[in-house]
Parts: sequence; C-alpha cells; structure tokens
Amino acid sequence: MNKKVWCGLFVIAFVGVASAETAEVKKLREEFSAYKKSSEARIHHLETRRDKESGETINERWLRALYGFEFHGYFRAGYGVNGDGDAMEAFKAPNAGAKYRLGNEAETYIEATFQQNFLSRKLLKDEVDFFTRLTFAYVTPTTDNNSFETTTSLREAYAGARGVLTSDPNVMFWAGNRFYEHLSIHINDFFFRDMSGFGGGVEDFLVGDSAKLAFAWIGGSIDDLSSTGVAYANDYHLNKNTLDFRLYDVKTALGKWALHGDVVYFGGDTLTSTTGPTIDIKDSLGWALGGVLTSALTTNVENRLTIQYGKGAADNFLAVMTAPQGVVIPSTGTFVVDPDKVSRFRLTDDIVIKVGDPLSLQAVAVLEHYDNGMSSGSAIDWISLGARPVYHFNTYFSLAFEGGLDYTNQEEGPEGFLTKFTLAPQVQLGNTFFGRPVIRMFATYAVWSGSNNFEQGVAPISYGADNQGFSFGVQMEAWW
Repeated sequence: MNKKVWCGLFVIAFVGVASAETAEVKKLREEFSAYKKSSEARIHHLETRRDKESGETINERWLRALYGFEFHGYFRAGYGVNGDGDAMEAFKAPNAGAKYRLGNEAETYIEATFQQNFLSRKLLKDEVDFFTRLTFAYVTPTTDNNSFETTTSLREAYAGARGVLTSDPNVMFWAGNRFYEHLSIHINDFFFRDMSGFGGGVEDFLVGDSAKLAFAWIGGSIDDLSSTGVAYANDYHLNKNTLDFRLYDVKTALGKWALHGDVVYFGGDTLTSTTGPTIDIKDSLGWALGGVLTSALTTNVENRLTIQYGKGAADNFLAVMTAPQGVVIPSTGTFVVDPDKVSRFRLTDDIVIKVGDPLSLQAVAVLEHYDNGMSSGSAIDWISLGARPVYHFNTYFSLAFEGGLDYTNQEEGPEGFLTKFTLAPQVQLGNTFFGRPVIRMFATYAVWSGSNNFEQGVAPISYGADNQGFSFGVQMEAWW
C-alpha cells in the first residue's frame, strides 16, 4: 500500500476519534451543567428556607454568626526599675491633674470589651441595630511598696438601639453603665471630660444639616478605677446625679464645635470610720459649661481646643463626686466639705501629626485654675506643656522622645515644677502616631523643685528625699 493510502486512512481514523471525543465531552458538559443548576437550586432553597421558630434563613444565620459578635480592648504592660534597681515609680507633680506617660506608667492595665449585636434581617440592610456591651478591666501596680493590690472592675454594661426611630434612624437609645464622653489627651492620659457612669439617654438627634443633639441622665459609678484606669487616690468617690446636654458636630469656619452643659445634684453624705475622721459633705447643686473645637488644619494635622468651667458638684467634669484637691483630711475629728464653694476653670489645646513622613507628633498645653473652697490654701494653679515627637525609620521601627513640664502652685501650699524626659526606641504597627501594637524600651529622667511639700510628693517611695530620678524598662501597648 502506497504512502498516500496510509495517510488517507490515518486522517479518516483521527477525525473519527476526534468526533467521538467531542460528542463525549459535549455530553459530559451538559451533565455537569445540569448538576450545577440542580446544586445551585438546592443551595438557594437551603439558604432561603426559614426556621419555623426564628423566621431566619440559613444565610442570615451565618451572617449573624459572622457579624454578631465583636471583641475590642486596650492594655498596657511592662516592667521598669528605678536608679537603685527597685521597681519604678511614676513621676507626677503634686496637685497636677495628669502626668506625661511615656516611660512613666508603673502599672499593668487591661480592658476587654465584648459586644453582641442582635442582627435582624433589616439590620443586614443597615436599618436596625440592637446591641449589648460589656467591658471588664484589671489593674495591678508595680510600684515598690507594701500594698501590692490588684483591682478588677466592671467598666461597662449597657444596651443600645439604633434605627428604631424611622424619622431619624441614626438616633441611639441606651441605658446601663458606659463610657460616656470619655475624652482624653493621649500623651499625658488626661481625661479632661469623662461622664462615664450608670444611667441612660438618647444621642445623635440630627439638628439642621449636620449638628447633633444628645441628652443623658447619669447617676455616677461605683467603679473603683478612675478615668485613667488606676485606683482612686482621693479619700472618697461618691455617686451624684447629672443631667448632661450636648450639641456637637456644629460646623463653623474654624472647624467642628461640640458644646456641653451639665446640671449636677449631690444630696450630701457623712462618711464615718472607727479609726479615722468623720467627713461631713454638704449637699450641692452645681453646673458646668464647656466646648471642644476640633480643627483639621491639613489632612494629616488636627488641632483640638477645649474650654471648661464647673461650679459646685459639677466642678470636676466627672460623673462621680471626689474629695477636694489639695486638702489634707485630718486623721481625727469631723471634717466638713462644702462643694458649693468649689470651682474650676480649664483650657487645653493639643495638636496631632497623624502619619510619620518621617515625623509624627502630639503636643499639649493645659492651663487650670481651681478653688477647693477651703478657708486657706484654696487656690491651685496648674500649667502643663509637653510633646512627643516620633521619628519613623520605616513602617515598623521608630524612635519616640517625650518631654513634659508641669508647674503647680497652691496658695499656702506646695509650689514647684516637674520636668520629665523619655527616650524610647519602638517597634510598632505602621508609621503613624497611634499605630498599635507597639513594643518599646525606655529610659526616663525627671527633675523637680526641691521646695518643701513638693519634693516629697513627686515620687515619695523611690525618691522622696531627692529632686531628680531615673527609670528604665520595657513596655507594650495595644488597642483594637
């Protein structure tokens, strides 16, 4: 048989096989397509089938599980020593409302928040939102003393609901115990306004095009921790009633204003002790006014200016009644406190450069005049200036420096300054000022006035007889 015949037979055979395979493949594709359609129909049926009791579909159940639970938190922990190798003690000026915190926090503080969102089918379309929120806190000091006590507390336990007011779906109703107007300056951990406590209210009522209105009744708190998360250092903290009004997101040429007003009533109390004095606290009706102006100077720079005045039971801009500042309560007898004589005026300003290119920064200034209402030594002035520039070498490595000056002057009492410097190489998540988590080493030096009553009050355990001190250590900080 010649070559032409062989080639012809080969071509005929190949075409036949190819035709047979093409038919088989086509058949398989048709069967697969039919199976796919059948499977998709079954899946759709399962997803849309509703539970007899809840009325939910399986798909909505999965979304509930995915979006229903949230976990948030904050904590800082580390260890440091003073110049003698003992556990470090924080440097803080007597009668100052805060301290500069980088390399100057001698405690571990943990805050864990659990939120359960009760998602309805409407919520999947962002229409309704019911949720409950719990926040627990734990703090343990590391200062070298004989009272190494830890404290566990309930910081939040409240419920909220949005979307139920159809005319203004962003309005939220809430009740319970919550962080409310929990406003602070980061580098000195200064809570210039903190109305956290038990109560209830309504917020985010739309006024005009963008302004919002909020109202709350707050009954104080039995929490043993202050705004900064450490145990109260004063002699007492008591419940009081606050009616809080806020108007915020008010747009002006200078930025956004948030205005607040408070009417506060304290019914008086008498604290007795078998080993100490009797403290008689008179009833008081107080009030407070204030404003916060937030200005975006650029996309990367923001400034915040605050002005506040409080009188009587409202003087401290907190939801709890605290002992008057700069007062030494005697160890015996009866000590009378009249809150109506107490007043406070405060100005603060802080500026933040958010993203390091390569420098990020926060700087702060505080001016406060306080009158504790006593017959002598009543007037106390506090001035604070500080800054924390951070140089970012790249996305993860940075070098932070913090310098802070606090000056306090009490009439017939301690007067002086405290200056604190800290250098801290850091590993942090992102080249931003607030990039967290952060892991740092630190070295801190502080120097202060050697005058009587001031020298003894800055770091009384570690450096009570000196007017300068050192501390070294490591620390981590995170929030999410």
